[in-house]
Amino acid sequence: MNFPIVLDIALGLVFIFFVLSLLASETQEIIGTLLQWRAEHLKQSIEVLLAGNEREKEAAAQELADALYESPWIRSLNQEAKGSIARSFRRISHLIGRIYRTLTGQRNVFGAGKTSGPSYIPPEAFANSLLERMQLGNLWQVLANDRIYGFARDRVLAPVSNILSDLKASTGNEFLLNAELQQLETGVRQIVDDFKAGIVSLPESLDRVVNRLEDFGLMAEDILPENHPLTETFLRRLEYIQRGLASTPVERAALLNKLRPSVAQLLDIFDSTSPVYSELTRLAQGGNPEARALLERLAQAPITPALRSSLAAIARKVEVTADAARDDVALFGHEIEKWFDRGMERATGVYKRNAKAVALLIGIATAVSINADSFHIATRLAVDPILRNSITQTADQLVADSPGDFGQELEQVQDAVNQALDEIPFPLGYSETVVQQQLDAEESWPIPLIPRRLIGWLVSGFAISMGSTFWFNVLKKVINVRNTGGKPEGAKE
Repeated sequence: MNFPIVLDIALGLVFIFFVLSLLASETQEIIGTLLQWRAEHLKQSIEVLLAGNEREKEAAAQELADALYESPWIRSLNQEAKGSIARSFRRISHLIGRIYRTLTGQRNVFGAGKTSGPSYIPPEAFANSLLERMQLGNLWQVLANDRIYGFARDRVLAPVSNILSDLKASTGNEFLLNAELQQLETGVRQIVDDFKAGIVSLPESLDRVVNRLEDFGLMAEDILPENHPLTETFLRRLEYIQRGLASTPVERAALLNKLRPSVAQLLDIFDSTSPVYSELTRLAQGGNPEARALLERLAQAPITPALRSSLAAIARKVEVTADAARDDVALFGHEIEKWFDRGMERATGVYKRNAKAVALLIGIATAVSINADSFHIATRLAVDPILRNSITQTADQLVADSPGDFGQELEQVQDAVNQALDEIPFPLGYSETVVQQQLDAEESWPIPLIPRRLIGWLVSGFAISMGSTFWFNVLKKVINVRNTGGKPEGAKE
């Protein structure tokens, strides 16, 4: 047997494996679509991410994942086709899914009454759903509102009112600077209201309060008599109040850190013994309706300890990288997106390994169902030049007509394969001739107790599981070697 014939046999085997891989790939895709494998694996991967791989926390993680899937961010991703035909197909696929889960004993990961879910969730949708579930944005605003109001009351208005009362008592003038004080109180209240309404940020609100206090000092200096001991005492005490607020960048940063709730503090809301939980409870008992609603909502939205631990690590990273001008919760959301991405990368690797195992099972099932015996196929290619030439010509034409990417030329490739299946008598199937040829070959098989075609099926199944893309690339390489491997007779050096 010369080298060109060996290449033709190899080309024939590769082409047949390629054809069968296309068939198996279509079968796997149909099964995966009917049984919602991608969507199911995604939901299970999210549950593992939320549980932190702790088996005792699986039930809580499943409950949390079900709640996240009910959020508008994720629920809107599970869009289904309209129309009677699409609905009929969907009912059939859902029925097949229920039968499959009943036979295999697997739970419905999509929740009671649900039969499907999205196959892909963007990181921002997951992060927004989780933040909405934990109400961190609303919690941040409620706490910050109370803190900026308390700061303005305790660190600005009350001290100014006290030193002004002392000045009035010393001068005997009960109306001294009343209009200016009222103007300061009105301005500070407006600043707090603007912050609550989201018009300005927390650092800007702090600067505005300090500026208001400075304006009050300038007005007092213009109104009070010059070079009077009481005036100098009042202005000096007013200066002490100003200096204690944000006289230096360090003081300003320290004050902002006290006013702005950190993400780590917000996560402590799920611990009933934490200071932030006590702070929110105090607000709720004091008549704050937003705080009361938050307490009720958070009581119904617990998170798993593993998730809280993971989020606490992310929160520490946010505290290190955040600056005073940024929104910690928004930055925390971006970090959650990265955390979700990393988790889904690992889940993708697991899915690919599982898909490879399923592809091997489908490949073996395909080989057995159509009697794709690799040894018999190779034998027929070696002894049947007509079959060998037909396959090599078809393979040459297929590669010549598909010079681009296999994925882009898939429809054209499938048409060529369908035509080859109609025209070429492949050595497959359970016809009387093929079976008799296999039985005849068994007589010279050197391995006892193990049928020759059983090994041939296993080899074919493994080859089919390699995938159509793999065999198409091999097919092109073999054809290139075959077309350039030898020089025609009479060719000059």
